Amino acid sequence: MATPFKLKRSAVTGKRPGLDDMQIGELAINFYDGHLFAERDTQGVGIGTTVALLTPWIENYGGGSINYNGIVTATSYHGNQVIGTPAGGFKSGAFTISNSDHTKDSINELNFILGKLVPPAPDTFNGLSLSLTGTNGTRYLCQGFTPTNNTGGSAPSAGSGYTRNSDSTITSNTIGDVGPGDNGTVTAYVNAVGVGTSTLDTGTNNATSGALVISDNKDASLSTRNSGIDAEFYQVYDVRILNAASPDGYNKAYINHGSANTSEVFWYEDPSTVGAPTIAFSGVTTPPSSSHVVAYSSGVPHYTNNSANTFTYVATVTNATGDMYLYSNYKLINSDGATTGFTNSGHKYFNNMLISGATGTHPPARNYAVGAGATTLISTYPNNIHNTITSNHFTRMDVVTPYGSDNNNRVSYSTAVNIMGTSATTSQVDEDNILISSLGTGSGNGIRVNAGATGDTPSPISSTFNASATPAVYEAIVRGGTLRHDVTNYTSYLPVGPNYSSGRSGTQYFQVLLTRAAVSQMDIVVTGTYAGCFVCLPENSTWTTGLSNTNGWADMFDAYSGAGNPNNADNGCAFGTVMSGSSGTFTCVFGEESSSNGNNKILVRFKLTSGQSISTVRFTS
Repeated sequence: MATPFKLKRSAVTGKRPGLDDMQIGELAINFYDGHLFAERDTQGVGIGTTVALLTPWIENYGGGSINYNGIVTATSYHGNQVIGTPAGGFKSGAFTISNSDHTKDSINELNFILGKLVPPAPDTFNGLSLSLTGTNGTRYLCQGFTPTNNTGGSAPSAGSGYTRNSDSTITSNTIGDVGPGDNGTVTAYVNAVGVGTSTLDTGTNNATSGALVISDNKDASLSTRNSGIDAEFYQVYDVRILNAASPDGYNKAYINHGSANTSEVFWYEDPSTVGAPTIAFSGVTTPPSSSHVVAYSSGVPHYTNNSANTFTYVATVTNATGDMYLYSNYKLINSDGATTGFTNSGHKYFNNMLISGATGTHPPARNYAVGAGATTLISTYPNNIHNTITSNHFTRMDVVTPYGSDNNNRVSYSTAVNIMGTSATTSQVDEDNILISSLGTGSGNGIRVNAGATGDTPSPISSTFNASATPAVYEAIVRGGTLRHDVTNYTSYLPVGPNYSSGRSGTQYFQVLLTRAAVSQMDIVVTGTYAGCFVCLPENSTWTTGLSNTNGWADMFDAYSGAGNPNNADNGCAFGTVMSGSSGTFTCVFGEESSSNGNNKILVRFKLTSGQSISTVRFTS
């Protein structure tokens, strides 16, 4: 027979049937609460094990709404859930809420407002510069070969500059405090190959994966790149590439994180095995005597500042290039500049070089001057100076390539060279231009005149001194801008000069004529060493008569008496500091006389013995 269904009922509020009150298939109704109950088998054994409430809600009188006490679980909810009125009513806040508002709309509004309170996220590394460390700087690609291109993009070209690397690994700079540091995947690439990958989460992600290094992963509030981020919202991290393998040829690298990419960095991995460069020099070719241009001082020839006096030699460079060369302007030999004696021979470039008669090119060829040296002619001539050059005649030269250097090289040359500048000088001793400044009236500087005879006080003369003739053995020599007691054999000098080594060991003299009116005293400024200094007014009869014992010469090594003119009894003319053969400024007085009383002529005679020399002398008020 069919199982009969029975309804059990109750009108007592809150009355709920027990397990023994019902059987499976029976329903129970509480007419007061409006609830319906049934017995359930939760064990799957055919026996009721619990009583279930089938209507867990209460409909308000009149319908329109229901009440439910407890938790409602649903996979999804469709429709507009009304908020209702909270206990105690609505409070004022960020926006106004009504009891008829829908929950989803209010949540959306609340999210919008909270979004305004959330700090901006830290910047990503998108577009930030990735650079390499520990490379060899920018170098330039030679021509004559096809370099390997690993980038998949445009190939490198001859003459263009590229970062050079040579140890087969590359390391980048560290990019700091970028985000997001708590999600996404970071990958480093060399060319199209990933060389390290790290996936970020909310933990601490400091790690090295292949050649990718993640470090200093921290809360974004600690960022120095984006300051002012509140704590516990975001994370930032540092990233770099470390010791990634670098294949020979042209390469690129970058780092990716989601949609963010660093800039691409490019370099050339140079596989060249060429050695360091060398520079060597030939012997020096001197100016031919048939065409050189010389000036004379004391009978000694001097080269002038003239291209006819050019010295030449050949420089040879080996190992000038490998795959790359150094300078964008194609310079190969660097000249360190002019020396004291000679002009700057100038830099030399690849197109100044020759190999077997063939001129070098711009850009230079790969492996240029490897195995066979490249040569160039070096030319230089005297500077506009007065001097004798005994060492370090010519400029030092440097050769620097991507593969090494050979610096501070100078052609060996030991022959002494006498030089006389084209321009007259008063800062040295110049026989025809001895400085007179602010002294009396008149113009022109002092000039050398013949000493006349040996001895301290011979009969004074002022005849013209012939600088190109061989001087008397008692005449001191002005050579290279220096007055000196001289016994030098100039046949071993350049230009070849006279032999002064014989018959000149005795005292030597240097006599100067000053032509100035209205001079009654003057300062003699001298630098050097000397054995005596004498002054004469040769055409002043009063002066010469009073000094007849010394042929009119007064002595600067002796003090002026303080009255009258220097005379036979006391021929001193030094006022204040007396000359003693050393450098200084010394005042000479003429007593009651003036140069105007002797045709404006003043003679000054210096005495020099072995080893003594004077580098400057001048006369002033």
